[in-house]
Amino acid sequence: MEKKLDIEKYRKLLVKEKERLEFEHRIVNSDISDRVEDLSDYDDHHPADAATDTFDRSKDFAIDENYKDIIEQINDALRKIDGGTYGMCDRCGTPINPDRLRAIPYATLCIKCQEIIERR
Repeated sequence: MEKKLDIEKYRKLLVKEKERLEFEHRIVNSDISDRVEDLSDYDDHHPADAATDTFDRSKDFAIDENYKDIIEQINDALRKIDGGTYGMCDRCGTPINPDRLRAIPYATLCIKCQEIIERR
């Protein structure tokens, strides 16, 4: 029964984090859309301005992709909860430390396996 309560706690953490990220993602996308509309008002751009605009769009795209990636990781974690495999390392199959899951509730690797992956 203790395990079930913990799983529900993690489910709530994941759902809350997903809602927060989706809200922030909508705000960021709205800001990006506003900037793109502002750019269309300018006919003549100095080359330096065009370079800055290109950099900003690349940065915005990267931020957008990061939100999408984390939201998908959260969705995967919620599916693992439903499937009964949440909290198990995808690489070695051992339980992921609860402290790690509290910090990153969508973590898929134990600390040892994460370190191995990062060293590569």
